[in-house]
Amino acid sequence: MELSPEQVTATVKGWQPTAQERTWEKIGWAASLQDALMLAKREKRLVFLFTLDGRMQRGRC
Repeated sequence: MELSPEQVTATVKGWQPTAQERTWEKIGWAASLQDALMLAKREKRLVFLFTLDGRMQRGRC
């Protein structure tokens, strides 16, 4: 089955995450632990530290 460019565009558009699904993008990411600690102190907020030891695509982190 061959799709027209319009059908492909519509399909891709339908796969995009909703605004609600994109709320995680509002997380204040920091480039380093030192930056995160500095920002946390300034903003009086906690730091969540995520580390990876393994392969995330296999669900082991």
